Amino acid sequence: MKLRFLGVLILLLFLGRISTAQSAADASAAQNQGTSDSTRHFEGVPIITGGIALNASFEPHENNMNPVVAPIFLVPLGRRVLIESEVEVESDITYSHREYLPVTLTKSVEYAQLDFFAGKYLTIVAGRYATPFNIYKERFDARWIRNLSAAPLIFPLGDSSSNGGQLRGAIPLSSSAQFSYAAYFSAQTTNVSASSARQSGLRTALFFPGARVEAGFSFNRLLGENRFNRFGTDFTWNVRGLPLDIRSEALFSKVVGNGYWIEGAYRFSGSRFPRWLRRSQAVVRGEQYFHPSEGVPADFEAPEVDTTRLFGGWNYWITDSVRAQVAYGRQFATENNHNIWTVGISYRFVK
Repeated sequence: MKLRFLGVLILLLFLGRISTAQSAADASAAQNQGTSDSTRHFEGVPIITGGIALNASFEPHENNMNPVVAPIFLVPLGRRVLIESEVEVESDITYSHREYLPVTLTKSVEYAQLDFFAGKYLTIVAGRYATPFNIYKERFDARWIRNLSAAPLIFPLGDSSSNGGQLRGAIPLSSSAQFSYAAYFSAQTTNVSASSARQSGLRTALFFPGARVEAGFSFNRLLGENRFNRFGTDFTWNVRGLPLDIRSEALFSKVVGNGYWIEGAYRFSGSRFPRWLRRSQAVVRGEQYFHPSEGVPADFEAPEVDTTRLFGGWNYWITDSVRAQVAYGRQFATENNHNIWTVGISYRFVK
């Protein structure tokens, strides 16, 4: 299993090198065009971007490989309207207890929304959008953005997309503080590739640009068969003077449990480091999940007992578009203490 994954990893790395070389050739050709083309102004150009990733995890008695393709489409319509969409296709290849399980292929629409910029402090969103509960779903879920390929333990308890409407924006309170908000309502949809729950909620945050600190609060109310509240807090800090990012989230719910994670990532970008090391990033994450007194509803994926997990990882940018990852983790749970190894490679493209 590990040798097969290594072969696929080398193939993706080779394809990433070819793509980078082709991009450089295209850029060189563009520079050779006439001055009339270089002075032309383009406004509202559609963009296709996204990423391709291959991740694998190795645990006792079970190995998983997850190839993912996730293109993103951005289509501006004038100066006030933007259509954006992401489609994700993911496969799960599992080798457990000396045999391969049936391969699954999941196709989903992460979001397909229309953004109307109604004013300086208000954007109206309609369609399918990533539910703004905490920040991991909206900001860090993409495989080429994650610092660690393994998602936090509490992420499945707040991971969802909504079908409905949303009001969001940011309001400056002073020269040193900014207030942001997002309020939404979602209807229940049972489509296999674009399902959603009937729910409503909001997220508010304070951002301090001078200190590069943001602190947020989230509330969500499920309105379907299972009706309950979820509360969340999030914190990010881009340390000034150091290439260090600190991220954290917490979730609180009597029905699905409580938990938190905190993660730090340090980029070796200083001139005092060797040139090859400057493309590296070290990551550590600590997290805990506390199981509720009663069982978690079947719609949610969560550990069956209280669980603590620690991760340490290393990211290396082979090119600006290709990143390799490796991480080691240790899970602590009742009668289920074990090691976790993850490796992966991702490629981000822009057309």
